[in-house]
Amino acid sequence: MIDRMLEINNHYGDDDTELNNAEGNNAYQPFNETEDGGDINIQDVMMAPREKKTILAQFIPTSGDYNALTSVFMDNLANFALMVELLVFVFGMPRDLVTKYFIPGPAFAIMIGSLSLSAYAIYLDRNEKRPGILYTAIPLGLDTPSTIGLPLLVCGPAFLAAKAAGMSDADATYDSWIVGCATVFLIGCFKLIMSVLSFTTRQFHAVGKASALAGIGLALLGLDEILVIFEEPVVGWVSLWILLLALLHRQNKQGKILGVDLPFNLSGVLVSCVVGTVLFYFMTGVGISVSEMPTNVFSDYYVSYPHPSNIFKAFKRAITQNISIVIPYAILVNISSVSVIDGARSIGNPYKFKWVLLIDSISTIIGSLFGCGVTQTTPYIGHLVYHNKFKAGSSYSTISGLVIGLGGFFGYLGLLTNILPKPAILPIFIFICFEICYETLHNTKGIKAHHSIAIIWAFFPSLFQFAFIIIGQISPILANAVVNPEMVQEQFGLSLTVVQKIGTIMILANGFICTALFWGTALAFILENRLKKASIFLAICAVLTFFGVIHSVDPNAEVYVPWNIPSSPTGYSNIPYHWSASYLLIAAITFGFSFIKTHEIHHPPTVHTEDDDDNDKKQAGKSGLNRFKFWKSNQNESYLSYSNEIQSPLL
Repeated sequence: MIDRMLEINNHYGDDDTELNNAEGNNAYQPFNETEDGGDINIQDVMMAPREKKTILAQFIPTSGDYNALTSVFMDNLANFALMVELLVFVFGMPRDLVTKYFIPGPAFAIMIGSLSLSAYAIYLDRNEKRPGILYTAIPLGLDTPSTIGLPLLVCGPAFLAAKAAGMSDADATYDSWIVGCATVFLIGCFKLIMSVLSFTTRQFHAVGKASALAGIGLALLGLDEILVIFEEPVVGWVSLWILLLALLHRQNKQGKILGVDLPFNLSGVLVSCVVGTVLFYFMTGVGISVSEMPTNVFSDYYVSYPHPSNIFKAFKRAITQNISIVIPYAILVNISSVSVIDGARSIGNPYKFKWVLLIDSISTIIGSLFGCGVTQTTPYIGHLVYHNKFKAGSSYSTISGLVIGLGGFFGYLGLLTNILPKPAILPIFIFICFEICYETLHNTKGIKAHHSIAIIWAFFPSLFQFAFIIIGQISPILANAVVNPEMVQEQFGLSLTVVQKIGTIMILANGFICTALFWGTALAFILENRLKKASIFLAICAVLTFFGVIHSVDPNAEVYVPWNIPSSPTGYSNIPYHWSASYLLIAAITFGFSFIKTHEIHHPPTVHTEDDDDNDKKQAGKSGLNRFKFWKSNQNESYLSYSNEIQSPLL
């Protein structure tokens, strides 16, 4: 028995000890404390040795694998449909060229990453010593915030700028694709650096990192997509509500958390999409829909392949125009990936952080070299669901990678995005928006209730970005509201006050992710009475603003050297100086306040009735018992399901 103990301890003793939780303990604990105070689970030691699956058995899917496969495929298909929607219908790119250039590259990147993560899961499973441990491969797909942000902030504007310069639609599409590939390559490189030098992201407060991601979820996944979903109100409402009824957890009067078991263990995402699609074609077929029946669906079917991209042709433009987008997107995916890995380790799948992050980074880089110019890859948050509810293994990841990758080659991904109505497949993004915002507010380490002010403050830049996206869709000329307000006034007949407000929205929107990171971090440190550290981040904001990384006054949001900005009667050339000086002033004021004495504030006690006190005691007892069960349990259950105090209503 002692030999068995030593064998297990040696197997898990060399894990990633540098990545600790907020209390300073390793995020993954292979053994649970026993009732007598010991630190070895005797049951694991006494049970029979683990039976290894053959390599062939690892690739044979179970019913759970099929459900996980359906979920991953539908999530990625929704991202592809959204990408086509933005590029074709918002910016006017030719659909055939979008299908030829923009779809195969991301599909190829997903295939590389999914196969790699599947192989990693099989490797760990075959070297596992503990019996009864199910290894579920970490799913990989398109990063939804990037799938929305890069078309709106990089590829679309590059296409419009190329057309304004006199290029044809075909040449402008190709030019925007090259710019996008160079931008994604830079994102992949920054992710690669951060996977090795993880300390770079630790300097930001958890509020800044989580709120920047949640702001994207609220503004770009929530507000932006709900406009598309409700363009067809009947289909949109029905699809969205079925999805929420199927996926949201419920809580009964006894405090028990309830999940929905659909017939045949079907995926709620698939059911929602199928019902919405059938309803859409029925309504359009009988002529009672607000939309028309799609025509020439199969004529838009194109077979393509991942085209090698000459990223160095647009490398300089990608740096000067998009560096304020590149770094924040890389940081946010790094943060969300660590959360996914943390969740996997909490249920007994000890994936190493560095290997998962390296696989994701390399997949993004390789994808950018072969045409992935509109999004990046990321590990998906669905791992806990696929493990706990579906009992999926690693074959679903292998199959999904092949199905999606080959779909980019043979064209059926583009065909499906053309056949399936957007209001039927986009509601998944509303659910993802809920999930991201809930995790930010309740389950992010380092975020407390008093940080809510900083979280709301960090949401503002994303909301300004959403507003500016709508303004830009009215006319790209409005982006000149800062540099040439007179032209905007004459063109649209607007008052000077309205034009100035549009200009301020643009300044606050440019570099919005980076702005949210720094705003949230600075205010969170102030709320923790760490004013000196907050002043450092405010001073860094001054530097970033001075060179246009955030708050750029350029219509294309490019970085610049402010003294090279030509002088103007409107005085916009002085704006970078004013904004930078503002940040420096508040940094100095914050630093000065750190020397002012503080006093403790005593809040008046809350009046409780006897019934309230009895209920509080009961709930406290349940909560304490549930937290005790969380640390004691070694079963395959999500850590989100045990605490009544911070119980997620989401899967």
